[in-house]
Amino acid sequence: MMVTNDRSILERLSTTEQGFPCVLSISDEPPQTRILLEVSSELCWFRGHFPGQPVLPGIVQLHWAILVSRVLYGFESVPLEIKRLKFKKVIVPPRTLELVVSQKGEHEVLFSFSSLGDRNSEGQIVFLDQK
Repeated sequence: MMVTNDRSILERLSTTEQGFPCVLSISDEPPQTRILLEVSSELCWFRGHFPGQPVLPGIVQLHWAILVSRVLYGFESVPLEIKRLKFKKVIVPPRTLELVVSQKGEHEVLFSFSSLGDRNSEGQIVFLDQK
């Protein structure tokens, strides 16, 4: 269950969190929240990764999933563990990504990134505590 009903908090990540993509839409479809993100080649993560062939690093995808999970579900700690992390298809800009997150149990969140009908990455984040 989502802790916050203030969707503007997620939308503000685009302007307050350096390197977070523009939020195009947010859809709550319990037990999941779907967020469409506009990933432009202007994001800082593409500088030098890789010249002439920009690729969104996997660690950035995980970082975004953690940020969103903390906002939606009120986790205050850093993750204790990352499980079942899989990077299936490279993400190149410009791209519209769909991030799907859902809480599994009290301390865990499942996430996946998809684009153009393909699953790009997925995993499970385990937090130490919940707000």
